[in-house]
Amino acid sequence: MEQLVAQAAHLLIALGGAYYLALWFALVVWTFQDIQTRTRSVIAQIFATLLVVLFSVPGALLYLLMRPRETLEEQYERALEEEYLIQDLETVGRCPHCRRPVQDDFQFCPYCRAPLKQLCIACGRLLSLDWPHCPYCGTRQPTEEGELTVQERRSPLEAVQRVLGRTPSGRQPERPLPEDEATTLPPGWSRSRRENEPDTSELPRA
Repeated sequence: MEQLVAQAAHLLIALGGAYYLALWFALVVWTFQDIQTRTRSVIAQIFATLLVVLFSVPGALLYLLMRPRETLEEQYERALEEEYLIQDLETVGRCPHCRRPVQDDFQFCPYCRAPLKQLCIACGRLLSLDWPHCPYCGTRQPTEEGELTVQERRSPLEAVQRVLGRTPSGRQPERPLPEDEATTLPPGWSRSRRENEPDTSELPRA
């Protein structure tokens, strides 16, 4: 009976020792891989690995307290975000060419005359130069001078007047009457949209 208890105790001690060795080896490998992702310093990598090799689980706990909070990848991403934020802050309210302060409603830089914004070909609102479509009316904006058609080359004022249904002179465009209504007009009256104005070209002169 005592021999069986001794064998069982030896077996438990062997299993415990094997488990401890496996845990120790896993902690050493994990520490070495983790410290490589957090710093490029060879001295710090060797120190963290030896700390776990010599003290095992307590050394791993000490390493968790002393290791850098961010990995190298997280540090790189944070640096990129900060750089983009600084660039955005520098470009807001400044000309991209001469770097002098400008206002948001400026179409050209008052110092170097560089284009800052463009006018929508349909509604005439100020747009950024890199916007392919107008956010106000949805009209596609030409990216090159060659893409402009004859109708799109008109000034923004003419574009707005065209949307409102007016001619550049400010009057409503004349529309001819249908053919069936033209036969009912009395002689001497024109076939224009202005029904109350007679055609004076056909009246006899005094």
